[in-house]
Amino acid sequence: MSKFGRSLVKGFLHAQGTKIVNGDGQEIILQGFGCGNWTNPEGFMVGAPTDIQLKGDIFSPRLIPPRRFDRRRTFDLVLRELCGTQYAKDFWPKWYRNHLSEADIKAMAEVGLNSVRLPINAMTLLEEEPGLNWIEDGFLMLDDVIDWCEKYGIYAILDLHGAPGGQSATACDGGLDNIPHLFIDDESWERALCLWEKLAERYKDRWIVGGYDLLNEPVSLPNHRYCVPKLAQFYDEAIARIRKIDKNHMFTLEGSCFSRSNEIFDHDFDPECHNWCMHVHIYGPSPEKKVLYPYLLKCMDLNIPIWIGEGGADAINNAVFYQIASEYGIGFCLWAWKVAEDKFGKTNSVRYRLPKDWERVRRYCAGGPKPSYESSQKIFDELLENIKYEHCIHNKDFIRQTRRIPPIDLPAVGYDGGAESFKGRWDYGNLLDYRLEDHMKMPWVPGLEEPRPGFDMYEDENIQPPFNPLESLMLELSEGEYAEYTFHEVYPGCQVRFTAMSRDGGSAEIYVNGVLSGVMHPDVSLSETKETFELPAGDECVIRIAGSRGHVTLKTVCVK
Repeated sequence: MSKFGRSLVKGFLHAQGTKIVNGDGQEIILQGFGCGNWTNPEGFMVGAPTDIQLKGDIFSPRLIPPRRFDRRRTFDLVLRELCGTQYAKDFWPKWYRNHLSEADIKAMAEVGLNSVRLPINAMTLLEEEPGLNWIEDGFLMLDDVIDWCEKYGIYAILDLHGAPGGQSATACDGGLDNIPHLFIDDESWERALCLWEKLAERYKDRWIVGGYDLLNEPVSLPNHRYCVPKLAQFYDEAIARIRKIDKNHMFTLEGSCFSRSNEIFDHDFDPECHNWCMHVHIYGPSPEKKVLYPYLLKCMDLNIPIWIGEGGADAINNAVFYQIASEYGIGFCLWAWKVAEDKFGKTNSVRYRLPKDWERVRRYCAGGPKPSYESSQKIFDELLENIKYEHCIHNKDFIRQTRRIPPIDLPAVGYDGGAESFKGRWDYGNLLDYRLEDHMKMPWVPGLEEPRPGFDMYEDENIQPPFNPLESLMLELSEGEYAEYTFHEVYPGCQVRFTAMSRDGGSAEIYVNGVLSGVMHPDVSLSETKETFELPAGDECVIRIAGSRGHVTLKTVCVK
């Protein structure tokens, strides 16, 4: 049975050593999207003007105020200015429900995802007024999404993306002034804890809620590093208070520095239930296991799982990196499910069109003339329609390729990362220092310009752009060496062939699920092989290419 399938979505998730298991104790590897912009819109993903972004040093210790249309609260301010107070008040319930509807959850299930991360801005559930004034309509909206997740078999991870007061000190937390007030204001601290108690009380019996992501990207800029000890304290206190209500749910805990630092993870944050995982964010990684080393070592020490709760790259990079991660039980959650058409072109799945007169809103935010109330309301009415799933553009190939589902052309250097899935005897590295610990020979693609040394003593006008190892390197196998490639959800009639070459009449044996399928004899120049090999239909198929004579150099493994 596949560890990625939605058939495993049953029962409360638990940490079992370094794996995540379902209610039946079966290992499940989470694959999903985060619903950015849903209750916590960020201007750069919504269609804000780009010419009013902050210039200069963003790490300055000075106070950096919010900028127009850069987050939920400044979006709301512009909305009130353009459309009126009542319009703005009525807008948000429509935005929430149109941005993430049953059609969206159904679509996630149809492309095979088993989880979704739900970013919550506290303003959706708790009024920013004295006392604890809960917004029941916000909870009812969240109830609906959780019900749809149960209907379609997708775990829902509750993510406090924008905590009371703000925890990240950037626009992504929707905060007041890019200061992490959660950690410096007693009232913000207490309100955040009360919000988690409220969520736990409401959902303690809902197994489809896969976990509680207590804070998104806390303490992310260096001028607030004095708050890092407070972050660990918050987790200790929040978990202790939640466990008095809810002993069922798993916690996903993020470190500081945009969820990349593991410095706070020095003890068991959930001593009563030991049901938590380290949650890291990794964007655009080099697709190799050394990226995971800092987290793997820490999690082995603490005996907890890792979850890549946010990140992404292009689909082929994802296909290589996440397959390697899965061999350590690590799942992923891409960012973001739905964004404006001109953003995140390589790492999102669903895009909506901006209204035809949207440029008038952008110009106003950048200091231009204010559109009339009537024309502004028409623009935002159009936006509310455009964000509905049925009006969006859904790039289903992106997630299909990310999940290594045919048809797909996989770079030969993107072989699996398990200890038994490759064997090489090369000790001289490669031009990009890619996967050096594997001892696999990776020659340069013929005809491509090779990297040249740079010089620090002067500015090189002809500096080379970064090289992508998946595009620039090939894999060479000699007798006794091999590499494996795993593909998922292989359909009937699927075949594999290779782009390869051999300058010495070399050959390679092709094994499919451990059975010899035939022998490949590449031409002297790089080209598609004449031989094709049938693949059995099924949830998973493993192809092994084993050098049998001379040398065989492979560029691409083509499955279709």
